[in-house]
Amino acid sequence: MSTAESGVSRPLGDRYDPFHEPQLSDPYPFFAEARAAAPVFYSPALRYWLVTRYRDVKEVMQNWKLFSASNTLDTLKPLCAHALKALAEGGFSAVKALTNADPPAHTRVRRLANVAFTPRRVAQMEPFIRTLAARFVEQRLTRGRADIVQELAWDLPALVIFNVIGVPEADVPRVKASTGKRVLINWGYPSDEEQIRLARDSAEFWRYAEAMVSDRTKSPRDDFTSDLVHARAGDLPALTAQEVTTVLFSLLTAGHETTTSLLGNAFVWLLRHREAWQDICRDPSLIPNAVEEVLRIDPSVFSWRRKTLQAAQIGGVPVPAEANLLVLMGSANRDPEVFAEPERFDIRRGNAKDHLAFGHGPHVCLGAPLARLEARVVIEELARRLPGLRLGPGQKMSYLPNTSFRGPRSLQVEWDA
Repeated sequence: MSTAESGVSRPLGDRYDPFHEPQLSDPYPFFAEARAAAPVFYSPALRYWLVTRYRDVKEVMQNWKLFSASNTLDTLKPLCAHALKALAEGGFSAVKALTNADPPAHTRVRRLANVAFTPRRVAQMEPFIRTLAARFVEQRLTRGRADIVQELAWDLPALVIFNVIGVPEADVPRVKASTGKRVLINWGYPSDEEQIRLARDSAEFWRYAEAMVSDRTKSPRDDFTSDLVHARAGDLPALTAQEVTTVLFSLLTAGHETTTSLLGNAFVWLLRHREAWQDICRDPSLIPNAVEEVLRIDPSVFSWRRKTLQAAQIGGVPVPAEANLLVLMGSANRDPEVFAEPERFDIRRGNAKDHLAFGHGPHVCLGAPLARLEARVVIEELARRLPGLRLGPGQKMSYLPNTSFRGPRSLQVEWDA
């Protein structure tokens, strides 16, 4: 029996349950207990080893030669035979291309995919994002109260990334709805019946991405999909249609869902701590670091996955080869060895940007600069236009039950209209 399965760590492994209360709403007390009592432990229910401390999480994400990303997009719960059949019949044929590929294969795809997220290209998007945020405030936030997630954060990031990718604005509701279903099939724990339904939707979503790639291959436009189809970097082989479709399929999910959650989390923390909101309204130069502090204290991606390529020691705990790991960035970001008073929300925190919310190492989030830009611009616009914004009374946050993505599904706010 390994260290992580004996003594004090067995109760932790048995008690870890991100799908139900109280951990669904607030996993952080459990993470703090784990960091102190058993920083690396095994969950029999999930069949994953959990890594909770900053230094261990950082090492796992950096060391791709020992800790592979190959399981990153695997379904947490193995798919039943009927769900697998639904994917196959629907033509779903994703390959390991970016998120779940290791170097050198990952390096090639990453270099070619970088065409969409160069600093210059991201900076050029600021006027579009600002205009969109202003439009949303003027058209949707007019009644003195609103659900800021549903009326602002839900589709604004989707419109931004879909503009980059080349998705028509009319398709936003359809594609956005499919995103939540993909989160559930990959990172949730759905029943067999739910798996079949979700698998059919994933196959339809795949065919949508496939059709976009086919269209841009024949008729290039000024968008990311066309750039990816025709991307070249030195003597690297061009991406295949299947690789481009796989990258696009992932971006159609990750490129906006995480930013929706980031915005939701930002307004929870800034409005819950009224003095912080008032400070950024008076001094907008505080906003960039406030965004980093939100990413630290409540990241929209609070865990990610890796697999051991051989037996390893993580934080002094022996972990076998071919073991699945859940690396908890949300726990690492509150590690007192790195962040003083880690439970305190401090928009002036000097090392807030040391968080691991966007990962670390070769797989660090490709869209991090865009997510930061969107959050900064949206908060700037609301701080300028609605300085009296406040949380609506008596509400309880609701979160999607899964192991990795975290953001309120609804957030009622009020202001003096």
